[in-house]
Amino acid sequence: MTATSLPALSAAFLMSMYFRSYFGVVGPALTAELGLSPQQYGWLASAFFASFSILQIPVGMSFDRWGVRFPMAAMMACGAAGAALIALTPGYQAAIMGQILIGFGCAPIFMGVLFYVGRTNSPAKAGRLAATVSGIGSMGALISASPLSWFVEVFGWRSACWAAASAMAASAIAVCVALGKTPSAASEAPAAEHRRSIVPLLYLVPICMTLSLGGTFRNAWAAPYVTSVFGTHTAIGEILTAISIVGIVTSVVLPAVLARVEGRRIVIFAYVAGVICAVMLSAGPDGSFPAACAGLSLLYAMGNVHPLIMTEAQARIPSHMRGIALGVLNTLVFLGVSVASVVFGQIAGLSLAPTTTYRLIFAATGLALAIALLSYVIVPRSDRTPRAHTDNSRQDAATRANSATGSD
Repeated sequence: MTATSLPALSAAFLMSMYFRSYFGVVGPALTAELGLSPQQYGWLASAFFASFSILQIPVGMSFDRWGVRFPMAAMMACGAAGAALIALTPGYQAAIMGQILIGFGCAPIFMGVLFYVGRTNSPAKAGRLAATVSGIGSMGALISASPLSWFVEVFGWRSACWAAASAMAASAIAVCVALGKTPSAASEAPAAEHRRSIVPLLYLVPICMTLSLGGTFRNAWAAPYVTSVFGTHTAIGEILTAISIVGIVTSVVLPAVLARVEGRRIVIFAYVAGVICAVMLSAGPDGSFPAACAGLSLLYAMGNVHPLIMTEAQARIPSHMRGIALGVLNTLVFLGVSVASVVFGQIAGLSLAPTTTYRLIFAATGLALAIALLSYVIVPRSDRTPRAHTDNSRQDAATRANSATGSD
């Protein structure tokens, strides 16, 4: 890591977090001006996430082949073009293509951060750096809320898209200029490592599937929950803002905690807290409004352990398969969100009383989190984390490779 690579990665992740939620502000104004139907609005909103998730494994394969710098910068440039296309869009077809291109541009960013810091640093330092980038980048979600609403109201949604396109293009240039060469897998790994498999990573599958359960509530189910249980007069905007702020604060604090507490202990603590919150909300979904808000906030903040899980996975992944393995794990995170939304929707469709509905939804959440926690804890520590001297020797090899060879 250089003095310029960390800011460049942080700025890139900020743009990714911005684009993940910007359409909630820009979309309604775009839909009104272009006269789109609610169905078209739904397809526009989902196009970003569809292209984002589909590309995770191909992006990982490109990192294995060419390193991080050029694939990430090129795809981010496509994302900038997508934002510009939306700013110019005359209708639905161009807008959905723009959304797809934005998803294309954001797809390599988080995995690129993990891949780059994992290849150029020891596992412990990589975890702290990834958490730092995540904490800084999470401000993008805040920028796409009230500040973006003000900007759209004053300057219009097309100007907002032009500004985002310019910022994305500048970030792509920064990544291309600031990032160094990524050590190649061939130079980093001894021949014996090519015989390793990714089977030891199976214990992380339940964790990855449940990493964004709290995000599912933040993005879709928090509003119907509080309005149906506590009344339609509830201030949804303020609640969602508070949940986001809790997520950002915990993300910013995480690197400092990592300097004193082992990453896996933080993951275990986060999941224990999540299970407790889900159980309490299931026991009394209509008990206390402040308690409900606090529980939703903590469930959302659980997602901040994502970099820690991926850093742990990198220590177990064969070097020549690191990119594709990270792509598979990240795909599972999105798959978990989809599965959770379907399950919650099926429960809500039973036409039960609101309190009973959300009692079941939170019970399902607690059960899923408990299963993930159990799978994580029962794996012996010696099987989960490579020995220190192995990490050091691998890092030494990566350092030598960084000065001699590179993929990009």
